[in-house]
Amino acid sequence: TIFCSIWSDQCRMPHVQSLLSDTAAATSNPTIIGLQEVLSNQLSDVKSGLGSSWAHLGVGRDDGVSSGEFSPLLYRTDVFRVLFSETKWLSPTPDVVSFGWGAGSRRVVTLGVFEHIATGKRFIAANTHLDNVSSQARSEGIKVAVSRIEAAQALYGGSLGVVLTGDFNSEPGGDAYATLKGLGYLTEVWESGATRLGTNQLTYTGFTTVGISRIDYCWTGPVGANAVTVQQFEILGNVVDGVIASDHRAVVTDLTIV
Repeated sequence: TIFCSIWSDQCRMPHVQSLLSDTAAATSNPTIIGLQEVLSNQLSDVKSGLGSSWAHLGVGRDDGVSSGEFSPLLYRTDVFRVLFSETKWLSPTPDVVSFGWGAGSRRVVTLGVFEHIATGKRFIAANTHLDNVSSQARSEGIKVAVSRIEAAQALYGGSLGVVLTGDFNSEPGGDAYATLKGLGYLTEVWESGATRLGTNQLTYTGFTTVGISRIDYCWTGPVGANAVTVQQFEILGNVVDGVIASDHRAVVTDLTIV
């Protein structure tokens, strides 16, 4: 998960572009980026900063096209082929634009089945942003996200590796976190045994330099399938050239699709 609500001041835009570009360039391995709270114009700015080889999956949550916030997945078109993609609403009626379980906002999950062009390896990536108002919406919403991942696996193979990123608005042990952990389907990278780089532990800072809570995550799985191996992860700083580029810190994970 990379960032949340960052464009209240246009001066942040180049610093966010720099953060994303530098992160993507820091490794020779392919990169997929999950974002939250991205409006259409902001998404265009991000892609412009990354370069012409980048595209995205996802739609605006308020009309299923371009209105409202996206929870997009960005990927390199020269590295990955998209076999399937969808955006679903976290509600009892996920196929239509909708609210769920007392949520303060419409919430979505964006999902893609990707194929690595060079090797033919396939995997599922999903990205979401759970509600900040309703505990029930968070707990039920993450169940919808998992159900969509499982449906994609049924179509493309149950052995496919899975990576789920998102702002859960739920701390470790909280409603949505506990719900997902209790499903026994995915493992949060913090609990994977992988090496944690850096010293940051909290992801939400509220446009300060002090961490407030840990609510942004990367989960991998399926549990027991040995389809994804996590090497290391890091919670990056969110200050670029003296500017607080985001009110969240990026969670970056290095992993291998087996």
